[in-house]
Amino acid sequence: MVNRTTPIRSALRLSTRRASPLQQWHLPILYLLPALLALLLVNVFPIVYTLYISLTNRNGPARFAEGRYQLTGFQNYVRLLSQSDFYLVLGRTIFYAIICVTLFFIVGLTFALILNNPAIKGRSIWRTLLILPWAVPYWITALIWKFLFHGQYGPINQFLRMIGINPPDWLLDSTTAFVAIIIVNVWLSFPFFMLILLGGLQSISPELYEAAELDGAGWWSRLLRITLPLLRPVAIPAIILSLMTTLKMFETVYLMTGGGPVTRLGQPGATELLLVWAYNQGFQGLQRFGLVGAFSIVVFLILALMTLIYTRITRATRGIYD
Repeated sequence: MVNRTTPIRSALRLSTRRASPLQQWHLPILYLLPALLALLLVNVFPIVYTLYISLTNRNGPARFAEGRYQLTGFQNYVRLLSQSDFYLVLGRTIFYAIICVTLFFIVGLTFALILNNPAIKGRSIWRTLLILPWAVPYWITALIWKFLFHGQYGPINQFLRMIGINPPDWLLDSTTAFVAIIIVNVWLSFPFFMLILLGGLQSISPELYEAAELDGAGWWSRLLRITLPLLRPVAIPAIILSLMTTLKMFETVYLMTGGGPVTRLGQPGATELLLVWAYNQGFQGLQRFGLVGAFSIVVFLILALMTLIYTRITRATRGIYD
């Protein structure tokens, strides 16, 4: 009589047999190898190559060809940090980021409070419509707003003329151009804050508001003492992430103004933020690739420091290392 359980027992013994030490470590490596190679190629190699370029004298057309430049140490860093233009652009970018993130929070919180009100009808439809600016690609939005702000044919100026107001030439004046890129960035980014803060509002118990209302607290008092403190866990990560994103703003500003208008010859334009200034230094005739490489490493270190602060405040990696 054939014992039919023998093949089953053999299979169980094979499946429960312990893998060799070689198999224990090389299989995960093989599985992760494609992702690791892509990470090295896309992320690590550009950083290392930029660091190398920042240590060379590759700062002009004559030194553009490969092999015709030499290592010069930290000369580009000294040159960069001794330029007044760098601090002008850095200060302007920080000022721009602070204004934008403040408006992101105010506008996002306003719409989140409106959509969280049960008296609003069709809230799902309104949420979908308000998310659209965030869903549209940046370059499309930038070109649309560039047309809207056009001094002669733009609908904004046409409307202002219609009501008897002499409109400015938005993108050709230093002040109004700066205001224009702030407006566009707020339009692009407030839906992110609205969604984050709306989720936080919906997690707050209505009983807290009812108890505060019974104690005689008004709307502003409930907002300042209940809503904003309880929104802090979701608001702080959103603020830090948006601050980092705004410091890296490039596409929108470059497509709308190219960094201009230039108010004084030899100085950065009125809307020439960090990445726009670096692009113009490297690819608009000057070809200061070594200087731009040093600039990129400095910005990388600033953003890395902000990332460390972000993880420290939000404790984003606590679950990994505990």
